[in-house]
Amino acid sequence: MKKYVSVAVVWAACAIPAFACDRPTAPTSIPDGSSASKEDMLAAKKAVDAFKSSVEEYVTCEKSSSKIDSISAELVKIADRFNEQVRAFKAKG
Repeated sequence: MKKYVSVAVVWAACAIPAFACDRPTAPTSIPDGSSASKEDMLAAKKAVDAFKSSVEEYVTCEKSSSKIDSISAELVKIADRFNEQVRAFKAKG
């Protein structure tokens, strides 16, 4: 009986990380760099950095290459959009 309980506990412990592989949510908005305040841009940077970290964790957990490709493309899209607004922010002086 103890053997079956031990096997069940080990199986449950190994299965928990598989259920914890949730796709991260991208930041909902990135401020317009030509009119945003420095605080708005810093908050957006923190949100983009947090999304990047979440994507990195997700990629180590996810086994489906199509899902990994999809989230990676989304990260590139968000990063490109943010970088475009950073350039606009810097251009306004």
